[in-house]
Amino acid sequence: MNEDKYGVEFRTAACGEREAALEDYLNGELAETETAKLTEHLKSCAGCANALAEAQVSARLLRVGEPAADPGAGFSRVAMARIRNEMENREEKSFWRPVVSLAWKLSATAALAVVVLVTFDTRRHQNRVSQDEFAVVAADEAPELLSDEARLPSNRDETLILMAEGVNAKH
Repeated sequence: MNEDKYGVEFRTAACGEREAALEDYLNGELAETETAKLTEHLKSCAGCANALAEAQVSARLLRVGEPAADPGAGFSRVAMARIRNEMENREEKSFWRPVVSLAWKLSATAALAVVVLVTFDTRRHQNRVSQDEFAVVAADEAPELLSDEARLPSNRDETLILMAEGVNAKH
């Protein structure tokens, strides 16, 4: 390993195309031609030689270590319960939680208002249609009663008669 005057270690990087094959080289899984090429390359490349040395240490440690015991069926249940609990705690502390709650309430209120207004307008439209039908029937039966023309009395006698009809209609 190289060290400068300050005691800092510098490592040369392994070649990208060769580094992927180092583990297979250690396990003896490479073809003979590839093994020969990599052996020659390791003699001239310090980066790949360092990477191979580190891979050998890791392989030895993996062989020495014992496999972990099966955690059992309850492990996933307990782990998921802890994850859910943590997520709920984060949601309770969330800044957006009250905003989302208010948004749901406002949207429900707006939807209810739309339903009420549509119902009101539909009934009002139905009443208007029935009143218009009644006016058409009434106009056909008694056109003189529903005339929109305001007739002015032509003389003094008609004026008195109209006034008398108005007074009698009130009593």
